[in-house]
Amino acid sequence: MRRLTKDSLLRPLIGLVAAGAIVASALVSGPAVATGPQTAAAAAFPPEEFTFTVALNYNRRALLADARAISSPASPRYRNFLTLNQAAAKFGTTRAQRDGLRAAATALGMKVTFSATGLTANLTAPVDTWSELYGMEPTPQPQAPWVAISYLDPRTGLYPAIPQQLSKHVRVIFASDSVIAPAPATPSAATPLLNAPVSADDSPPVNTGSPFGPGLDCVEPALQPDVYSPSQLQVPYGTKALHDRGLRGAGARIANLAQGYAYFEELSAFAANCWDYRKPTIAFTGGSGVGPDPVQNATDVIEGNLDVQVIAAVVPEAAMIDYVEVAPVPRVYQSFVESVDLLTTRMTPMPDVVTTSFAQCELEMLGADAERAVSEDHFALLAILGVTMVAASLDGGSSVCSQEEADPPAFLRVQAVAYPASSHWVTGVGGTRIVLGEGNERVDEVVWNDTEWGGPGAGAGTGGPSLATRPWYQRPVTGRDRRLVPDVSAHASTYPGWATALPLESGEILVAPIGGTSAAAPFTAANLALIAAAERKAGRGPLGFINPLLYDLSSKPMVYSTSFYDITKGNNQRFVEAACCVATKGYDQATGLGSLTFDELIRVIPRPGSRR
Repeated sequence: MRRLTKDSLLRPLIGLVAAGAIVASALVSGPAVATGPQTAAAAAFPPEEFTFTVALNYNRRALLADARAISSPASPRYRNFLTLNQAAAKFGTTRAQRDGLRAAATALGMKVTFSATGLTANLTAPVDTWSELYGMEPTPQPQAPWVAISYLDPRTGLYPAIPQQLSKHVRVIFASDSVIAPAPATPSAATPLLNAPVSADDSPPVNTGSPFGPGLDCVEPALQPDVYSPSQLQVPYGTKALHDRGLRGAGARIANLAQGYAYFEELSAFAANCWDYRKPTIAFTGGSGVGPDPVQNATDVIEGNLDVQVIAAVVPEAAMIDYVEVAPVPRVYQSFVESVDLLTTRMTPMPDVVTTSFAQCELEMLGADAERAVSEDHFALLAILGVTMVAASLDGGSSVCSQEEADPPAFLRVQAVAYPASSHWVTGVGGTRIVLGEGNERVDEVVWNDTEWGGPGAGAGTGGPSLATRPWYQRPVTGRDRRLVPDVSAHASTYPGWATALPLESGEILVAPIGGTSAAAPFTAANLALIAAAERKAGRGPLGFINPLLYDLSSKPMVYSTSFYDITKGNNQRFVEAACCVATKGYDQATGLGSLTFDELIRVIPRPGSRR
């Protein structure tokens, strides 16, 4: 194959590659696109007051019990979802509890705003009030264009104990707030992670599928062997078959969650024109510290655009795609609590399926068990409301904490996985590398591990044991007492990669091969949104939390052989010190249950409340 010159390979992007998305070796330019931050608005800085989210003393035991009953196919309550008002009344705090917090907060000079979920509230107070309560000054953590300001104990790196005046009324305070600085750093030219082969003998796999489909003229000839078009990847996973049945996204409700990165409308339009589908309407919701308009992180222009373009190609007739952006904070538990609150209280209608590609290594959040429990409860609330939550497992191989040059090397080269893919209430999506042939039928599919060709910059699908206990639905596949990740997988390799429109620093558009579970997760979620829309149209409602169903189906050999493609080749090892996860028959920690065949999966979805 012919490759671009070294100079072409090093043409700079506006940002570095996202944690969950890897760009391959060749870039190709297109029409111009504006590349500046999408909003330059800045809050008062330094802020005069902070607003912190607190978790209330809600009925956690009842919430988790209902979430399990509603999500289990064998339960008579399967898919009998509650409304938000019903859930808040059943599991949320009582009026007396809210009155108690309001009185305590008022005595401290705080303003209180309760969430409609009944699980949380926001407390707003002057900076001096919080500093006096905690007995310390806040610590700023710049994450351009934001500054995350937190009260963290310098000895532990965790939030200090709940102030005594509030301890009877709340179980957790997320003591962080993010503010956009008045003068965000100017985006600098940065080189993407390049997975160029070191010699001709090491040339990686290329696109052997046919036909390419619409969009070939958007890709420079030298790059064409390095990318899969959306229409190609839609064949082996059953997306095309769903489209042929008329399921093209009409009625689909899907949302993408982002932490501190956004998308460009011009790129969505460019991609839609290339791949011959209707440009989606993107409905934006910003969280605290973001505001009404998308905020572009100068160091990450890949992630949000990849997410939106992957989703749009699967649901071209969807009325809109919801995009939720929250500001960066020290631990993602807080981000997901806020995200779920936004999804459930500010979106009408709520999405049926939610996908996210931002995450954090579990080992980076040790000691924050109380915060994790609150995040878990919010994901369980989504299950009760009928929302399917999907997350990328990230791209660190058997150790998502791994670094190329760790000192000492073994310190961060240990088995680890990322949250929220490791949540009990989230479908974690890992990575594969698919090989296509004539008619774009699957020739082979193996564990995603590009390290053979890409050197230290290449990624691999994350998988392995979590710090969390084993959920009930994984008992049939493991004797371990740990939550295992991932649950399912889809194509994530850069060889070939997902053809994605991205901005160059020059203002031009490029089409680059992008890989990562940040493509596999939104692709999986969008296909589930097609199925959920069909179920809703048939009067059966959305799917809800889907893991119990997937593991139940995998125990039925005939169903498993048609609804899943079992990955039995490859491993996700990047470092010997963190060796883990070889593909085997059935469930494994490299690719989970395998990849889904969505046109077959839709045939075996049980009806609500049915026993089988």
